[in-house]
Amino acid sequence: MVTGAAGGIGSIVAENLALKNHKVIINYFRSEKKAIQLYDRINEQHSNETAILYRADVTRRSEVKKMFEFAIEKFDRIDVLVNNAGINIDRPFLEMNDDEWTKVISTILTGTFICSQEFAKQYNGNSGHIVNIGALTAIHGRKNGANYCSARAGVVNLTKCMALELAPRIKVNCVTPGWIETEELVERYQLHKDENYRKAVNTIPLERLGSPDDIFRMIYFIMNDSTYITGQNFFVDGGYLMH
Repeated sequence: MVTGAAGGIGSIVAENLALKNHKVIINYFRSEKKAIQLYDRINEQHSNETAILYRADVTRRSEVKKMFEFAIEKFDRIDVLVNNAGINIDRPFLEMNDDEWTKVISTILTGTFICSQEFAKQYNGNSGHIVNIGALTAIHGRKNGANYCSARAGVVNLTKCMALELAPRIKVNCVTPGWIETEELVERYQLHKDENYRKAVNTIPLERLGSPDDIFRMIYFIMNDSTYITGQNFFVDGGYLMH
């Protein structure tokens, strides 16, 4: 199951999992058109049984429960959960209102909590994985994003708490992207302008923006090869943040 899978990193993760012969539950909430396009693309390339599409607000326990029930009815079990759902509502700290704070915290942090809890309750195997998506700004912050940065920082520590409590049956890790070339990032930082693009790339030791494929490769490593790793935060950032 990939939450927030309609676009950006989530869609690439879902599509690449299908290419690796995994069945995929595509969760979305707002971006219905993109979600349907992804669903059609996967099932056209593979079979009608490869992907299922489910609209659910990850902040609402009742909707998440129904999503898991539907997915288990279709696929019998869910072995991996990728908590990717997120939202940005940027505002200067002194101007940010309660709704803007709560909406972002609820989607990113509470959504990760609810989906992970429901996943863990239904999982009865011995090698499950929860992979959370972090953010560099969870570590160093940024202007106008107190809600988003706080939510992602919470996800990093929630990862550790879950790893302690769900071991050894379920491994829980976090993948923290750096400058990943998605539509949202390009728009936010105006990277279609050559000056802005070069400025961004010059901060990255590997001298390029990352791609959603880079994030998928780390997730796939965690799913398949990390037999003795849990509670960790993997930075996929081209060396941008070294600490």
